[in-house]
Amino acid sequence: MKWSDPWRLTDKMVSDARAASHGFVHYRIAEKIDYDGFPTFRNGFAYTEETFLAMWEKDRSKADKGMTSFQWLFRKFDLAARIKALNASEVWLWGAPYFAWDELHWKIPGDRIPYQTENPWFYRPYDIPDIGKTVWIMGWNYERGEGEMLESYCHRIESVLSLTVGKGVWDPKSKRGNPWDQFTRVDKDFPGESEVGSVHCAPNSAGDYDWSNTNKVWTYADDWLSYPKLPRHKKFLNAATGGWEGITGHHLWWMTHLPHGSGVTGGFYNNWWQYIVNYDEAVKNLPPPGANFQKAKVAMYAPD
Repeated sequence: MKWSDPWRLTDKMVSDARAASHGFVHYRIAEKIDYDGFPTFRNGFAYTEETFLAMWEKDRSKADKGMTSFQWLFRKFDLAARIKALNASEVWLWGAPYFAWDELHWKIPGDRIPYQTENPWFYRPYDIPDIGKTVWIMGWNYERGEGEMLESYCHRIESVLSLTVGKGVWDPKSKRGNPWDQFTRVDKDFPGESEVGSVHCAPNSAGDYDWSNTNKVWTYADDWLSYPKLPRHKKFLNAATGGWEGITGHHLWWMTHLPHGSGVTGGFYNNWWQYIVNYDEAVKNLPPPGANFQKAKVAMYAPD
């Protein structure tokens, strides 16, 4: 179908993460599993090649409404044992449209999140088995490209930072002093006072996905390269002059601006990548201030 090569995109994710994290993240692909088949959904459904192509070519509204079963996935590929043997912490899935997984999923032992939240988007364990350590499962689509892959990864970043640095809350329109809220401010909400923005909104975006806007705004975005020192030097930039043009350009730019320095501020690592890729060790070695680590009351659990 002339879709993207998932192995090439995997290599690109490895190199993109290392570059954007200023060398902190160094993924190593421990094992590749090439499965010639379709996932089984929680409702027991599984496509065949014939039923999938019939749906894809004739009527996509008839796609099954179920979701991939992670219980099935772990049993089918003995993932718990593989993860333990390889000392792995992530599973990266590549599949076609309608394979019905989310763009990100993660399971914390006991579902004990540091702060309770009212937003189920932040924690997405679904039916992932508890294997005694935090595991991330990225869900990618090889019909798409590097930009969409990065977007899913950046949403992962937003979710874990909302549950750590954000203390269970994320409100980019808020004026509270939380550094995560501040980091994601944009000009349409704070005229003349934008910061880095979010995955969907660059500093000058008029709305979601507006990553190539030519209008210039004042932004403190580059201050965050020296966090926790924020010198408050505004620059008058647009997508082209700021370096965030297009989906891929924006997401790499955004990731590069995440705090990545040494030390601790307000009880949190100045290097936010610690939470993104090293969650268990990060919250163990430096428990977030006031964290209670209780079972998440609001999350994307798989329904019984």
